[in-house]
Formats: sequence, structure tokens, C-alpha cells
Amino acid sequence: MKFSEIVGKQDVINRLLQSVHDKRISHAQLFAGYEGHTGLALAMAYAAFIHCENPSLTDSCGVCRSCIKHRKMTHPDLHYAYPVFSGKSKPSKSTDFLTQWREAVLANPYLDVNQWYEALGSDSKQGFMSVEESSDIQRKLSLKPYEAEYKILIVWLPEKMRVDASNKLLKILEEPPDKTLFILVSEHREQLLSTILSRTQLIKIPLLTVSEIAEGIMSKMRVDAVQARRIANLADGRYNVALTLAGSSENDFRVENDFIMWMRLCYNPFHEKGGKHAWHELNNWIENIAKAGREYQKTFLGFCLEAGRECMLVNHADRSMVRFDDEVIPNFSKFTRFIHEGNIAEIAKLLNRAHYAVERNANAKILFLDLSFKMNQLLNIAKP
Repeated sequence: MKFSEIVGKQDVINRLLQSVHDKRISHAQLFAGYEGHTGLALAMAYAAFIHCENPSLTDSCGVCRSCIKHRKMTHPDLHYAYPVFSGKSKPSKSTDFLTQWREAVLANPYLDVNQWYEALGSDSKQGFMSVEESSDIQRKLSLKPYEAEYKILIVWLPEKMRVDASNKLLKILEEPPDKTLFILVSEHREQLLSTILSRTQLIKIPLLTVSEIAEGIMSKMRVDAVQARRIANLADGRYNVALTLAGSSENDFRVENDFIMWMRLCYNPFHEKGGKHAWHELNNWIENIAKAGREYQKTFLGFCLEAGRECMLVNHADRSMVRFDDEVIPNFSKFTRFIHEGNIAEIAKLLNRAHYAVERNANAKILFLDLSFKMNQLLNIAKP
């Protein structure tokens, strides 16, 4: 991975480059952002630059012996730790799943935790890092570097470490081996031990802008500018989501259609329509979204939250700030009158709770049935 392959984040890249040029590389750095940020790709590009035999001022060369190994994820002085599932007979470590890890990251360096779990063969379990993982880290980092000046460890999602594992990692951070660099890539840094936070240099990674995502997917995928902009709006700053939407073989904008259909059904799920109760349509809708999988369900709920924000902007703010319109979502302007100051707060709470429940493997059919009935009550609250 090279810095030139990273979408956006030039200010963060410049800061990392400067630390190397000034020979002021902090031994423990925390790349912190929101779900779907580009932290893992940045960490890999940073490690490749530090190890590169012939770097330029702004990037690794990409062709030296070290860069070739980095591109294949086989450099002996670069180690990874990431959440895995427990084995049947003994606790599992990252190295037990190294082949799957390489395949998943090489295919998509912007992958999220649920895609990683799916690559491991399940999206219904919750991965973690055990104390055995920290012991393995300690063992690997106690060895001398094989080829490079620095040994580098990238810990992906350190918040998935159990308490005993975190405490053992803390000891390593307090007394690090010489010429060792720790890069912690976190999506929920508030879940880390405060003592770990205090011993790492914070590198904040903001969400990508709509323009950055649009430019990124246009250069990587076969989409035109209008479609790229539309996908970027749906992605809400998450490049991984944008790539998934752009590469979907299904209806490119299924989430928009599902949103409008769901809102219509939630508004009055028991009305007669052509001799058929809309309740049956709602039941079919729930069946379909339950089959779509957790990633789509999370994207859908995130889109619903964004749509609520857009409705409030249409009703109360400068319309130049509005990203959705009838071109993006047919009949969106007709829907905006149902979201107002009398119900938006409760709707946001409801959707956020549902998003959290999806992440915790809630039964999708029960979740969306309950969500639909509660949404019905909120949509029918009269505007103050």
C-alpha cells in the first residue's frame, strides 16, 4: 500500500511524512476515527514508507524488495493483531488466521469488522483478542528485526481486546522493545483503557468528504460523476460503504427505494390497497431486509438517519445545504412534512438503537417489525 493509493486524508499523510523526515516517530500511535475510516490502509502505507529502501519525499517507491513484500503482506518485520474467534480446544491468535487476513485485506484494505467476520466464515459471532494474543505480540516483538530498522505492529480494532489482554499490551507499551513501532487502528477509542490512550500519540482520522469519496470511486470503479456523487451521499463519509454500493450487481440505489417504501408502509400499515392489506406488504418488506444481511441493514438505518437530517434542513434551514432532492430520491420533497421538530428526536433515538441492535446480532425480523410499529406512531405525530 502506498500513500498515493489512499483516498483523501492528505493532511494526515503530511503529518505522518513529517514525523519520519524529522526522525520523531512516536513508538505508539493511535489512528482513531469513525466506523469505516481509512485507518488500516493509512497504517499499512505508513509502515511501507518507513521500511522502504528508496523512498521519495512523499511516498514509498513501490518497487524495492521491502515494498514488494509489503504489497504481498509478507514483510517479516511487520506484524498484525486483529479480532478472531475462539478455537474449540485452545484460545485463538491472529496468526492462526493469517491466510484469511491477508486474502481479506489484499482484496479490500478498507474492510470493516463485519466483512472480516464474514471472511472468517461467520457474521453472527463477535471476535476478540485474548491475553494469549498479547503474549504472542510480546514474543514476536522481543526478537530482533530481520531486515528493517523498525519492527512494526499494527493492532486493528484494539477495543476488541479483553481486559487482561489490554493490561498486558499496556505493559509492552510502557516498556517497548527498542526500534519498535505500535500502530493502533481504532473505530471506538472511547472503549480503550485510559492508560493506553495516555501512552499513545493520537492521530485523528476524519470521515471522507462527499467530494473525496466521489473522486475515489470514479477512479476505481466504472461510474460517472452523477452516480458517484449519489453513492457518496449514501455512504455518509464511509469509503468502504461507497465501494460496496458502487460494486453492487443489484439495484444501485436499492436503499433509497427501500426507504421510501418503508416510510409509506410505516405511515399506515393497515390500509386497504387493491383488496390487499398493506400489512402484508410490510411483512414482505421485513422478510426481504432480513435476508439482505447485517451490512445492508446498517447501511439502510444510517441512510434513514441521514434522510431525517435532510428533512429538517428542508424545513428549517438553508436549502443550499440539502443533499437529497426528488432527483436523488423520487417524491422526497413530499415526505419531508412528516419529519419535524415534534418527532425527529425520538426517530433518531429509535434508529440509533436499532443500528446498535443490528451490530449485536439482533433477530432482524423481530427488530424491524418492532421498529416499523414504533415508526408508525412517530410519523403520525402532528407537526407542532
